[in-house]
Amino acid sequence: MIRKLILFLFVTLSASLGAADRPNVLWIYLEDVSGWFSCYGDKVIKTPHIDSLAESGIRFNRFYTSAGVCSAMRSGTILGMMQTTVGAHQHRSCRATFRGQTMGEYDKNILPEGVQLVPKIFRDAGYYSFNEGTVKDDFNFEFDQKELYDHSSSGWNFKGAKDGSEWTGCPKGKPFFGQIQISGGKSGGRAKKVTPLDKVPVPPYYPDVPEVRKEIAHHYDCLLFTDDQVGQIIAALKRDGHYENTFIFLISDHGYKLHRHKQMLYEGGINMPCMVRGPGIKAGQVRDDL
Repeated sequence: MIRKLILFLFVTLSASLGAADRPNVLWIYLEDVSGWFSCYGDKVIKTPHIDSLAESGIRFNRFYTSAGVCSAMRSGTILGMMQTTVGAHQHRSCRATFRGQTMGEYDKNILPEGVQLVPKIFRDAGYYSFNEGTVKDDFNFEFDQKELYDHSSSGWNFKGAKDGSEWTGCPKGKPFFGQIQISGGKSGGRAKKVTPLDKVPVPPYYPDVPEVRKEIAHHYDCLLFTDDQVGQIIAALKRDGHYENTFIFLISDHGYKLHRHKQMLYEGGINMPCMVRGPGIKAGQVRDDL
């Protein structure tokens, strides 16, 4: 599905490459999020902003991550190919350094000549490129961040998009390709505890004990917090006149870490929320193909 989305993105954009007003592209990346949104039929909480985004374009019901852990999934997405093709499937073990920590000189993974990352492809095509929010670019190969982005924040500092700082650095008349990465299921204490423990469903393969209910309720709280952040992003795009000319992709890297989900190949760990809206995309579509 990742490869299909990348292909869909470039085929859609190709129709506009000759136009003076080329569309913007924005990836809203959620971390550790299962699709427990009301637009997917969940009855516990309401997620109006994410629901509105889904209703304005295409909602995918069978979007599967290519890896059940963040760095491997992001490595594949940013390349538009399977991680195993370039040996990028091992979680944070294929780079000599990661966030200042030495991982081992012999663990360097150098991409084959000619393989390009999506942000660089956009920059080469004349787009302003940015990476905002949690700034997850823990790709399992060597790369030069300066080649990918015109702007990248320091990480874990996304407080909302009320000021539109994500794209304000983009020169007037120039389209942007951006990633806004949201902590999602990792929102922790920033997500208010509002979901009643007695209202959450407990799957039959988990013990119905307080610890499990607290974990499930916490994820619902994180989704409410995430929905508010997505609403701020959409509001800022509309305020700055970008919304109608922007392709918005909302996806998660993998499911919530609920006891067995993260790094596991059960449905809860690999079936992800995914929605796309933008110019020329008919609203209200639901896709069930793989």
